[in-house]
Amino acid sequence: MKINSSKKSHLTDASISTGGPEQLEELEALSNHYALLSNRRKAKLSTEQKTIYDGKLKDVQHVFDLSAELDGNSTESGKGKKVEAETDDSFDELKNLHDSSVRKAAELAAGFASSVAGLAPNDIIQRTAGRLDSLHSEGVHRLSEMCCCAVTQLLMLGKSIISHANRVQDQEIYEETVKIDCPEDSVERVKIIRMQALSMTGNLESVFNSFITGISDVAEAYSAAFKSATADSQVNPPKSIQEKANTFSEQLRADHTAAVGKIQDGLQYLSYVVLSTSIPAA
Repeated sequence: MKINSSKKSHLTDASISTGGPEQLEELEALSNHYALLSNRRKAKLSTEQKTIYDGKLKDVQHVFDLSAELDGNSTESGKGKKVEAETDDSFDELKNLHDSSVRKAAELAAGFASSVAGLAPNDIIQRTAGRLDSLHSEGVHRLSEMCCCAVTQLLMLGKSIISHANRVQDQEIYEETVKIDCPEDSVERVKIIRMQALSMTGNLESVFNSFITGISDVAEAYSAAFKSATADSQVNPPKSIQEKANTFSEQLRADHTAAVGKIQDGLQYLSYVVLSTSIPAA
């Protein structure tokens, strides 16, 4: 699959609704291809070289495990290195998606308390249900959109590594990939990519928290408004609204976990792509 940055293909409605499975499948295909290539080259290495190779593979996979704790020098190794887009600001794009998503969550929750103040109980219930629906659907949309963008960036990084290793001169391929200025050593290279992936998951976490906070704020405003509207009768707020808020929060949590999982999968798929460049072609 060819990525045309000018068309922003990873931000189409179809991609947004599915969170980037096509890009993840292409990463998996690259992984399988370079695993086969690496194993063929490894077969021609000496016993000592094979041992070194196996050790590097384990190191790469460990660094690409976002849950793993690395030594203190790993963070420093990425300083001064850069990952930049050649023809489109794909990395800035994820940050822009993050910023707009956080703003959207805040907008949906802002002023809700005042909008239901003084309304009749049934009107408060209906308006709250509608606002929770909006927060939930928008949160799902934004997390999926960011996941798709993040996985696309990993795919572009993989293509950049391949282009760099093979000294590809084709201008069209060069323009659609991301330039990565990093050391030749495979382990040092993955530490830089890991830092970028951690930035991706950090942005996802921030957006997830923003919509969870929005849902919580709306639910609290509903409870206060309902109690005020029924102060004379002392009727308790129906549990259906709080249950709805809890359900939506759990669904967003599951979506966030799935999105982070796709980024983690994408990183692991890059293991053989990165390592294959450290084995000379026969």
